[in-house]
Amino acid sequence: AADWTTLFCLIDNKIETIRGPAVSHVYLKSLLNVFREGAAPVIVDPFSQAFRDLRERMLAVNVPAWIERFGEHLDRLFRTFVDEAKYRHLEAVPELGIYRKMREVSVGLYFGFRLGELTDGITLPANVREHPTVRLLESKAAYIVGLANDIYTIEKEMAKGEVNNMVLVLMHEEHLDFDQALARAVELHDAETHEYSALSRRLPGFTKEVDEQLRRYIDVLSSMISGHRTWATETTRYSGEDNSGVFRG
Repeated sequence: AADWTTLFCLIDNKIETIRGPAVSHVYLKSLLNVFREGAAPVIVDPFSQAFRDLRERMLAVNVPAWIERFGEHLDRLFRTFVDEAKYRHLEAVPELGIYRKMREVSVGLYFGFRLGELTDGITLPANVREHPTVRLLESKAAYIVGLANDIYTIEKEMAKGEVNNMVLVLMHEEHLDFDQALARAVELHDAETHEYSALSRRLPGFTKEVDEQLRRYIDVLSSMISGHRTWATETTRYSGEDNSGVFRG
């Protein structure tokens, strides 16, 4: 789980240095094929080797359909990376509705949710995992961390010309100045957090055993939210000693 988190941050950084969405698409598609199928990479580099290693180690976990499930998240993430690259190439800030969907994915928390099932030994039936309330809680948890990350990194991202940030989106969408947009992003973050908290106290009921598993799974989601905040405030990642963002890279 720790190695994947490191790899995620590194590939996020890497894609931001590739010029053009078409090149990003080809490169990421190759890495996805390496992970999913063990295919030969288009470019042999440390990233292709890392994704091959990731595949082998996850196969060794021997969880049914694990490569398929993790691969689906990788596919979704890589497609979002390409979408972000399009806006970066055009030097255009995305619309609010579009960015909301992209940020939920690009922050990378869905991988943490899946890995949390392994690290905590949680087993959820498919009907529980796909329940609308559970899916909504996952969505909100990811979006909350994405908003927090955008708030923490906005000044650094503006300095390097990044366009994919909620503060910039709000400046364009709602015609706000920087301070107003930053305050608005904080409001959105807090509102989403309150909604998440309320929803997490109204979980659907199944059997006693499944309910316990579900509660533990929601605790994983909550720990990702609080953990990001703790990590962000206790490290020097945003203090100027490091020139990159947290999960965004």
